[in-house]
Amino acid sequence: MHRRLRGVTLVEMIVVIVVSGILLSIVGMFTRNQIGSYIDVANRTELADTADTALRRMAREIRGALPNSVRVSAAGNILEFVPIRDAGRYRAQKGSAGGNELDFSAGGDTFDVLGPPVQVAAGDQLVIYNLGIQGADVYGGTSLRSLKSTGAALSSLEFTGAPFQFASPYNRFQIVGGPVSYVCDVANQTLWRYSGYAFQPAQPTTLANLDALVGVTRARLALDVSACNLSYVAGVLQRNGLVSMRLTLTRNGESVELLHQVDVMNSP
Repeated sequence: MHRRLRGVTLVEMIVVIVVSGILLSIVGMFTRNQIGSYIDVANRTELADTADTALRRMAREIRGALPNSVRVSAAGNILEFVPIRDAGRYRAQKGSAGGNELDFSAGGDTFDVLGPPVQVAAGDQLVIYNLGIQGADVYGGTSLRSLKSTGAALSSLEFTGAPFQFASPYNRFQIVGGPVSYVCDVANQTLWRYSGYAFQPAQPTTLANLDALVGVTRARLALDVSACNLSYVAGVLQRNGLVSMRLTLTRNGESVELLHQVDVMNSP
């Protein structure tokens, strides 16, 4: 005997589609909030990670800033400082075996480095006793001299220019490159890092001023910046200072605000 085979009719298919749609709609009503919450949490997590990474990178560089070199624009959107590349102590007096001491009465001198040797790259400059005031200001060039010595392990340094006006109480010196600026560009929702430009007596306080500097380069640290505030407060005894960085990132209606504070040593 042959059994007659039957397929699915059009009516049965339509019924299955309708029932499946109803069931999916019911399930979607219960899972929509959970899915939305997951997307919101993912957005907040990504924003927090981006903000935290940017602030930690800024803090790492600011901790190594030259004493008394941090300055902030009046609008609180640009923070400038001078990173230290290397540092050491200079010979202040000749020892029993002789040696070259740093002479503060003559310009263009050679002196011995006490302690571990230092590294100097082409274009690096020498700083002694930067106080951030007239006569001892790295931006004005009064505590800054050009180095003739370059190399990876130097126990003696030679500089050019006029003699330094002030000696360090602890015989310290620092080797620096150029200044660095962190810029909050809220209009373009971007946090920038500017570098590669020469020392300016007056701080550049706008993006146009920075972009016009010779040799300047910039790198993007963060996007989706909706608010930003940078501030600096010098310590009561001027031995340290406090940099505060508040950064707010916003994306798809979700916002994350982070505050990071950095202690800056100002003992030159």
